[in-house]
Amino acid sequence: MKFLYIMLLLSFNIFASESIPIKQKPQDMLKSISKHAIRIGTGTLSNVYIFVDPMCKYSRRIISKIDENKMLQLKNTYYIFLYRLQKFDSDKLIQYIYQSSDQKSVFMDVMVDEEIIDLDDFKANKETLQALKNISKVAKKLDMKLRPYIISFDKGSKFCRVSEGVVSCLEEFDLH
Repeated sequence: MKFLYIMLLLSFNIFASESIPIKQKPQDMLKSISKHAIRIGTGTLSNVYIFVDPMCKYSRRIISKIDENKMLQLKNTYYIFLYRLQKFDSDKLIQYIYQSSDQKSVFMDVMVDEEIIDLDDFKANKETLQALKNISKVAKKLDMKLRPYIISFDKGSKFCRVSEGVVSCLEEFDLH
């Protein structure tokens, strides 16, 4: 009887995973915005998605640690997204970084070297604003509250580890 119950439960979970629309799966949502990411590292062990606010000291610390540790960069690929925390007025800075011709260099200048940029005359273009809107949609669906927000997928796995909140990538189970 236990075996039958376990089999029934497993088959329910398999069917539940098929009922989640592909656009709602965290890994697919993150991949859909990965073209907007600032990439660090070339590793294949894990894909690590990190949402940071450039004015957040904790976000700066994690980016500095990744920048300093070349072994992490050889093991993992980091997809960095800029996403504003409500308590900071970082919209223009985020727009400036995304609109820069060398995003990664400007990003590292701001995050690691703590360079201050004059944004008085800066105006974001439509493409930058649309990219930020797409990133924001995914972040809201993943219910992000803190920065940095880290979500990591090991190679070949559809399960993840997250830095806060509910593990949103239990794709095999319909938890809502």
